Amino acid sequence: MADRMKKLQIAQQHYDVGKDLSWNKGEFDTALVELKKSVQIRESILSMYHDDTSKSYYEIGRVLFAQKHYTDSLTSYRKCLRIRVSLYGKFNTDAKNTDHCVRLVVQAKGLYSGREINEAVDAIYKSIGHEIAGDTYRKAGRNAEAQLEYIKAAAIEEYFFGKSGEILGELNRKAGIKAPPPPGGR
Repeated sequence: MADRMKKLQIAQQHYDVGKDLSWNKGEFDTALVELKKSVQIRESILSMYHDDTSKSYYEIGRVLFAQKHYTDSLTSYRKCLRIRVSLYGKFNTDAKNTDHCVRLVVQAKGLYSGREINEAVDAIYKSIGHEIAGDTYRKAGRNAEAQLEYIKAAAIEEYFFGKSGEILGELNRKAGIKAPPPPGGR
């Protein structure tokens, strides 16, 4: 118990330092290192679906956006949104703030029309809904139904965000689908 608390304190220190470096000093590379340490510790102790983990992903997304690494920023914000929607629902203030950030990144990536931005964000919510349903079915031991929900979520991710990426990989892993080999690989 004491070890767990010590690790969580260390995660909070990494988070605080990373946030300070990015917000107050503009030292984004160093901030990113600190924030990634924070999220790694938090995920290992608290799990993916915890508010503190979502905060780390949010800050990572913000730093990556400031560095114009839009694809990675979008992945981090989407992870944050998945957590916040799972924990609090779509209309929670923190979920809405993350939704706004997702919209900004989608716009920065070149999808400028309101319709295209809304379609991309709606796709994220549909994917999240299928993943939550899959998690619920899996916990109830209804594995076939869980797999179907994960496959639906993965199909949405692939259609809107490409055939590779962290989130698609996680959904495929949950569904029991092997990832395709990298281009040029076997």
